[in-house]
Amino acid sequence: MKTEPKTFITGTDIPRVRIDPVTLQVLGGAFKTLAQEMGLVLYRMSYSSIIRESEDLGAGIVDPLGRQICESESTPMHTGSVPSYVKGFQRRLKELGQTINEGDVILHNNPYYGATHSPDVHVAVPIFYKGKLIAFSALQAHLLDIGACTPGLCIDAIDVWAEAKQYTALKIYEKGKRNDQLWRHILDNVRTPSMNESDMEAMITAAEFGRKRFLELVDEYGLEVILSAAEEWMDYADRMLRAEIAKVPDGTYYVESWLDDDGKNRDVPLKVAVTTTIKGDSVTIDLTGSSPSVPTAYNSPFEGCTRTAANYIVRTVFLDEARHDEYIPQNDGMTRPVTLIAPEGTIFNPEFPRACFTRFPQVNLMSDCVLRSLIDVMPERLCAGTSAHIHFVSYSGFIPEEKQYWVYLEVNEGSYGGRYGKDGMDAVDALNANTRNVPIEETEWHHPLRVERYELRDDYRAPGRWCGGLGIVRETRYLVDGQFTCEGDRHNEAPEGFLGGMGGKVGAIVKNPGMSDEVFWPSKIAGASVKKGDVIRIVTPSAGGYYDPFERDSAAVLADVLDMYADIETTSHEFGVVIDRRTMRIDEAATNKLRASHKRETGASGAEAHSRKSKGKAVAETIPQ
Repeated sequence: MKTEPKTFITGTDIPRVRIDPVTLQVLGGAFKTLAQEMGLVLYRMSYSSIIRESEDLGAGIVDPLGRQICESESTPMHTGSVPSYVKGFQRRLKELGQTINEGDVILHNNPYYGATHSPDVHVAVPIFYKGKLIAFSALQAHLLDIGACTPGLCIDAIDVWAEAKQYTALKIYEKGKRNDQLWRHILDNVRTPSMNESDMEAMITAAEFGRKRFLELVDEYGLEVILSAAEEWMDYADRMLRAEIAKVPDGTYYVESWLDDDGKNRDVPLKVAVTTTIKGDSVTIDLTGSSPSVPTAYNSPFEGCTRTAANYIVRTVFLDEARHDEYIPQNDGMTRPVTLIAPEGTIFNPEFPRACFTRFPQVNLMSDCVLRSLIDVMPERLCAGTSAHIHFVSYSGFIPEEKQYWVYLEVNEGSYGGRYGKDGMDAVDALNANTRNVPIEETEWHHPLRVERYELRDDYRAPGRWCGGLGIVRETRYLVDGQFTCEGDRHNEAPEGFLGGMGGKVGAIVKNPGMSDEVFWPSKIAGASVKKGDVIRIVTPSAGGYYDPFERDSAAVLADVLDMYADIETTSHEFGVVIDRRTMRIDEAATNKLRASHKRETGASGAEAHSRKSKGKAVAETIPQ
């Protein structure tokens, strides 16, 4: 009589057992809740607003092979990259011949060993059970300052050592004993030591919380059941994603776009080339043809950043949770159907020792290009061109009596393009960012800054059957002398309209707007000196419209005018809707005549009206005053 061969959990000698559906659902919920609670512990305990308010963090449980079991589902760039950090510090410890012991706490941020970039500092606590390493409780968050050449953020750096202090698999606790000298060295070499120390302690607490919770599950259900359930959830996520990919026609789809510059060589745009290939139940994203790496910090680390962004955008496109009633876990299974190609020596896979602090606009635009490449085969599931920017800002200044800096980091919201059946969202982080905004009261309470304007752009939405979302305008006044740094983009190329929709608007940074010394700054500027009383205006891009504007419901156009989302002077030209200025009602006869004439002239509507697609305007008059 033949017996079925015994299967083992990948990478272990632990037998894999069958899990009944009820237990699997219970443990799936437990994994998800555990990771989310880790994130909650961190952002409730942290001192800096970039973690506490913006939730610029990620947390989860990762197995010894670096496979993600669960994640906190906070900022995509963080949560998806937790495994790359774990793989990176394990690789480094192996190179050094060091082992991982119970009671260790590992600090890591090296972008060439899996980090998203150096200020996203990672803390990992190994989880041992009966003397066996079974997992890591790990998380990372953006620290206020990491010793870069400019406070808070870094744009122009000659190499990876110039961009920040590198913490490569450092044991800040070893076998339960705190390394006080190493802590002192770390904190003596940053501008915000007290804030960094508090945030690092919060990260350790959250990691220890995750370790405790995971071991409680193991004690309750048994190690074989817990790890077998984790394997089953990974396989399930893999199957779910592949099933959705297989519904899309096989093909190769190419799109390219352009970043403003590298922060130093102005007027030299950087190419982003994206080829998306669907073959069966797998996706390949090929970045061949993109710009070579640059001599500033404007490069994207391959494993921690570029790969994470590619995995995220594929999951977003094919497994939108709004389309599925069943629970879809975010874990290692989501990465298996995705192949990423980024030749070494490009901005998406820089060669060591290129600096790579400033890496977010590149991957955001890459993700936008993936959407654009698939629009013809997935028109009802994608949105028009997004803001695809970041405008990540550091406001800072020195406090003589404390011998340290105050640093305030702020992510400025963008917008989403119109999508099938709905207008685009206004004033939200787009694509890989997804952080929360910081309330004005929080900013002014803790920092010598006054926010004098924070609102939607006062120009108009990009026309479409479903219009593009609006970016924001934020004006902040310095109450003391200080410095200003911004990691931004899309001051030159506006978001595209799709399938007949019109293009969006570019962004801008203006120092002292409307004053005699007004100056327009580029999208990337590092350590600019500002004086007490200076005002900085941030304008973020507005997204593109979706489908032919002449198909927009005429009542919606009137509502747009009344809500000041559209201009009555141009509605007849852009939407084919004639509004009587005296009565503020739609002239139905004139509207029907105008739209009929448009249809005869174009001979098409909706998805066929490609001739009306606009690149948007990238000129000064598009910037709201």
